[in-house]
Amino acid sequence: MARAFPPNEEQELIRRFFGDTPGFFVEVGANDPHARSQTYHLEQKGWTGLLIEPQPDLAEALRANRRARVFAVACSDPAHDGDTLTLHVAGPLSSLNRERMAPGTVPDGAIAVPVRTLDRVLAEGGAPPGFDFLSIDVEGHELEVLSGFDARRWQPRLILLEDHVENLAKHRAVRAMGYRLIRRYENNGWYVPEDAPQRIASGDRWEIVRKYYLALPFRIIRNALRAARKKD
Repeated sequence: MARAFPPNEEQELIRRFFGDTPGFFVEVGANDPHARSQTYHLEQKGWTGLLIEPQPDLAEALRANRRARVFAVACSDPAHDGDTLTLHVAGPLSSLNRERMAPGTVPDGAIAVPVRTLDRVLAEGGAPPGFDFLSIDVEGHELEVLSGFDARRWQPRLILLEDHVENLAKHRAVRAMGYRLIRRYENNGWYVPEDAPQRIASGDRWEIVRKYYLALPFRIIRNALRAARKKD
């Protein structure tokens, strides 16, 4: 019998967004089958989808504990499609960009992993155009993943993107795909197509303004100071 994990607050919000109808998800950086998953709670409700996880041990655990199809690859930009690159590993966390991992994260190893664009994985996995939910959490490599993703071809109903908002590059990349931001929850931005009916709630509007604009100059200064200290 599958283990039951109560959904956290963000997962409850995701369920409310989609309602009771099962759909199709894609999770880039799937990580743990249950505890760290953005999609296990949906799978429990009858959803299907694709799980993308480059760490071999985590990919094996996903295959053993989840029904969704698992791709043991890292997603990146089209220039590296089909290559083998170095994945920096810090416990359950990993990234193709060591310098972009969260402050305080110290990699304890590195492994070679196959690389694909997200477009290629979606095509090989049979993802339907207009699928429901795309979650991207790849420890600082999100821009490269987005560069290998044709949003106008796939048109997911909701994109959940991890973004510490060190700058506006990720936000602008998703906006250029024809999506708009409707919610900020912890480190995740929620994006829907421009013509989607969902609107920004008043509480979410303040959090978006605070995180993406008011506090951004201070984070830029903080990061510049950190970089200077590293050079010293």
